[in-house]
Amino acid sequence: MAQIIIAHSVPDTALARHYARRLQDRSSDPPRLISDDTFKPGSADLDPAATSAVVALISPHSAESGALRDICLSARQRGIRLYPIMVRPTEPLPWFVHELDIIDATRDHGVALQNVRSQNTTISIERTFGAGRDAYLQRATLKSANTIAAYARAIELFLDFLGDRAQRGRLPIHGRVSVAPDDTPLSALIAEDAPIFLHFAEWMLSASSGAPRDKRPYQVATLELRLAGIQNWFQFMDDHGWLPAQFPLAKAKRIVRDELRGRPRRSGPPQPPDHIEELITYFDRQPRPPRLQKPDADPESIHRWELTRLRNRALLHALAESGGRISEVLSLDVDDFPVRYLDRGEVLRVEVSAKGGHTYQLRFLHALPAIRQYLEARGASLRATKGRAALFVSHDRRYDGARMGRTVAWRVVQHAARALGLKSITPHDFRHWRATQLINAGTPLDVVQDYLGHRSVETTRAYYAHTDPLRVDDAARKIGLPGPGDET
Repeated sequence: MAQIIIAHSVPDTALARHYARRLQDRSSDPPRLISDDTFKPGSADLDPAATSAVVALISPHSAESGALRDICLSARQRGIRLYPIMVRPTEPLPWFVHELDIIDATRDHGVALQNVRSQNTTISIERTFGAGRDAYLQRATLKSANTIAAYARAIELFLDFLGDRAQRGRLPIHGRVSVAPDDTPLSALIAEDAPIFLHFAEWMLSASSGAPRDKRPYQVATLELRLAGIQNWFQFMDDHGWLPAQFPLAKAKRIVRDELRGRPRRSGPPQPPDHIEELITYFDRQPRPPRLQKPDADPESIHRWELTRLRNRALLHALAESGGRISEVLSLDVDDFPVRYLDRGEVLRVEVSAKGGHTYQLRFLHALPAIRQYLEARGASLRATKGRAALFVSHDRRYDGARMGRTVAWRVVQHAARALGLKSITPHDFRHWRATQLINAGTPLDVVQDYLGHRSVETTRAYYAHTDPLRVDDAARKIGLPGPGDET
């Protein structure tokens, strides 16, 4: 059964226990108390399926409570009912409860409790697509962090499909979509929406609307991956009883399966975008912005900009040479690049965890000068840092030293692509580019397999074996038929 969470600062523990005792009679599960002394940073991702409400006790200590802040923000982001109760006069209010209705309990705790209990029992939970998404990504049994990210992207695409005005009239659900698609109730699905997966597949294969994040049409391989994620998500919601009884999930799966079965499969390997080579060296020569070219420019701002440029340069060189996935490259640490190797002129191998949990080695040689220059710019004291220091970090004043995230890396690549007038390029395109290079150079498939960290050579063959048709033509020219005197 869903549980009430009471978030509070440590000095308000006694009051929190009082509220827990008074609220326990409304649920078979006792309320859970969370404060800074029981809270682990980074663990505030609340499960909407397991949390009925959050009661936040507001006092002068609240603004300093990291637990209270993170729990309140998570509740707001995930659509969980949040009841901020002012238990002691507080001015100003903590920023993370701004724009919320504050229940004043400074004079009478009983009235506040009655308010919470009445609201918690009278407000019915309307399960939405967004709430289903959040619960799924937290609780579903998925294989790896990369799989979770892929399924999250699939759901994001599906919500874009629901909100696409060009789809209005094709299915009943499109006429019921809220302004924000993730706020649309699941109860809006009806029997006539059974072809929803098929329409989603056709939408992914259609031309884009021109919006910056609309990357359609997608390749068949991408379509299959996104469809698998959406069907898995719907099955999860159905298993929890969140889909309406009138929506025929089994029929929806059958319709898209039968329709796509007769269509051609992927006809060739993923092709890297044109002119990606120009992108690799963009940050080698990136000009400093005009504001930092002025005589009175802030020296620290100039330094941070240069550090960021050198980081971005090293990142693109590393992605292009190693062919590693972005998560693998961002997992690299400074200690993976010993000083004695940076000038040796030999291939440096770094072991990383790959998709699916196995390990393989990224290889660096030509990217080492860019990595060395970036590390030197960060300072000699960097290697003396206690613990493992990330290779690629933020140089923004707000997040200085934090490990670089996938979203930031994606923006770095997009920034360079836009500056060069190229079409959208992603970090993963460097992997396809490197694989294409290796195949076209005549590298044996088993070598390419090890280079890319594929578990099976068949994966490498399926993606890249036919990259260059001219090589097949060349084989036809070189290997002829036997002549009259060649009989054995």
